[in-house]
Amino acid sequence: MSTNYWKIGLDSFNAGDSPITGIQKIWDAMQPPTSLATLATVVGSLWADTYWATTKMDVNRLASDIEAGIGINPADAQKAAQFAFDRWAGLLVRGNPTDGGSIPKSDPVTSSPDVVVNSEVALTVEQLVEQWSDSIYTPQLGLKNNTYGRCQSYGIQVPITKPVLRMYFSDAGFSPPPMSWIQMFTSDSSADTSPFETRQGSKTLAPGDRAANSESFYFTPPAAGHYCLITVAGTEFFTNNPLSNLGGNWNTQEWVYHNGAAGWRNVDVSPTSMAALKFYNQDGRAERFGFEAHCHKVPEGTEVSLECRDERLAYPLQGSGKCAKAYEVVTAEGEIPPYFTGDLSVRFKTPNGKPLPRGASVDVRKFWHLSPGHPHYHQAVDQLADTRALALHAPVRIPMGNFTFIGPSK
Repeated sequence: MSTNYWKIGLDSFNAGDSPITGIQKIWDAMQPPTSLATLATVVGSLWADTYWATTKMDVNRLASDIEAGIGINPADAQKAAQFAFDRWAGLLVRGNPTDGGSIPKSDPVTSSPDVVVNSEVALTVEQLVEQWSDSIYTPQLGLKNNTYGRCQSYGIQVPITKPVLRMYFSDAGFSPPPMSWIQMFTSDSSADTSPFETRQGSKTLAPGDRAANSESFYFTPPAAGHYCLITVAGTEFFTNNPLSNLGGNWNTQEWVYHNGAAGWRNVDVSPTSMAALKFYNQDGRAERFGFEAHCHKVPEGTEVSLECRDERLAYPLQGSGKCAKAYEVVTAEGEIPPYFTGDLSVRFKTPNGKPLPRGASVDVRKFWHLSPGHPHYHQAVDQLADTRALALHAPVRIPMGNFTFIGPSK
């Protein structure tokens, strides 16, 4: 992809041009054979704020602008816009260690290695970038834990001059709505943002550069328990304000799976055999949710249970089982009333009564069950690319996040 087209697009963006004017300038400069996919990628990346529709990039709007700008037929414009937004371009924050920038993200989306907590010990940007594949996470109760985010300039072929980080935390659980997040502040200046830097100290990121925040955030857990940490990266092209999310099950789910510049960390080393995970029905109608505890390498005979006996539920939500082999799945599902916030009680008891051993994990996942006729059924089918369900008019289930308990690494 010619860097010249990116330069023309950047000059147009910096001049304050509309996206349609940018489309026309880039297209005029293109030499045969021209590429609509290249055009869409450049425009979609540089004018990302224009195309961000609260929870994801708006393919239809980009296609409409391409059609209006250069008279391309709607089908070709739509195909080019879809290509542009199938992969993230900008600051990439990994959802899991194998995240390669595909949108929507693949599960798990709440195991970001780019959320780093290192107790009282401060880390340098150089250390954070050098340890790119390491997942550091050792929060301590009662301490101002040094907390960092990492990112990479990915898929965008111009320098990023204003890379900044915001961080939040919430109670442990599944896709908590932004109104429940608590913003974190930096350790030295008590600012709500921290600049990203390269290991050489540059605050301008060239294409492909890896970076971390130079000034740590303080994370002080308010009480014993488990927490979610949320990392949000922004640039001059994509402001990425999560508090603009208007709430609702679908909006929150879509934001998590379609925002390549945001990362979640729900993985926790479990010193105990029980926890309460917060879950929500953010909508004004009853919805059916299911929970699964995926047990991996747990000792044979480990008892696992999922339960919520909140009096607002028509029937208790419960499921339990004893692991007869190293991999087992325990399930529970039920109808959840409108605007519900409650706790899923997770218990796992090993035969010797001790915490999970090294290498073992209990991964608790939440799913939203949607039947044909549900207002979000077709959106869910599109996200899952489940053409079989659509053809059979069959129910689907959309992932709503997970929380993983693991044994110690040492």
